[in-house]
Amino acid sequence: MGDGDLEYPVRRQLEAYNARDIEGFMAWWASDCRYYAFPDQLLAEGAAAVRARHVERFRERDLHGRLVRRIVAGGLVVDHEVVTRNFEEGRGEIEVMAIYEVLDGKIAQAWFRMGETRIAPGEAVSIREARLEDAAAIREVTRAAYAKWVAVSGREPLPMRADYEAAVRRHRFDLLYVGERLAALIETVVEGAFLLIENVAVLPEFQGRGFGRRLLAGAEARAAAMGLAGTRLYTNSLFKANVRLYLSLGYAVEREEALNGGVAVHMVKRG
Repeated sequence: MGDGDLEYPVRRQLEAYNARDIEGFMAWWASDCRYYAFPDQLLAEGAAAVRARHVERFRERDLHGRLVRRIVAGGLVVDHEVVTRNFEEGRGEIEVMAIYEVLDGKIAQAWFRMGETRIAPGEAVSIREARLEDAAAIREVTRAAYAKWVAVSGREPLPMRADYEAAVRRHRFDLLYVGERLAALIETVVEGAFLLIENVAVLPEFQGRGFGRRLLAGAEARAAAMGLAGTRLYTNSLFKANVRLYLSLGYAVEREEALNGGVAVHMVKRG
């Protein structure tokens, strides 16, 4: 097998990685492939396990692998890449040394050595509880986040019309900042045996970076730490993308009810 034959599947899987195309990516991995942290820590065995590792990663809006250098030697393909990712700490880069063994046109084994994460200036992520003086900023973020649903429902959703000065006094708000900018928030209140999630809002330009999921996970962890039975939330039945997202995160539809001229879908996730 020539160098070009070895290089081709590696090149194509990187192209699919950058397109966040899970089917195209997996097409170049053998069914019994092995995926290691260099030198010998087995992270995934078999195509299904490799797929599972990448499904969530492919949701990252800024995911991209930039090839710095590629060599083919000794029957192996060795890539030096700089990968942009949406880390919990913020958007940044990490250098990766990837070694691929290709057999019969498929990646049979791969080893990855990671460098240090470099968070882009102004992209560091932090979370803090809201204070009363944050009410105006909370309103601004919420209105921007929910604006896309006005055309769907024919009216402004309830979070766009809420009194946030009063809400900050009664409920807990966790605010997620990217650098100095408020990018996302979650509003919660204890209701019986559950923590009720009243509102999750992410500025449109920051959507797709996992901030909503991160805030939801934080609320779920807090509910567990408080000894509560889990978390609840509700959304408009017309907001199909929201319903699909919550289902994918382990929430179950509990009931539906008429609310404010529409239908609210009540969902629960037990601890």
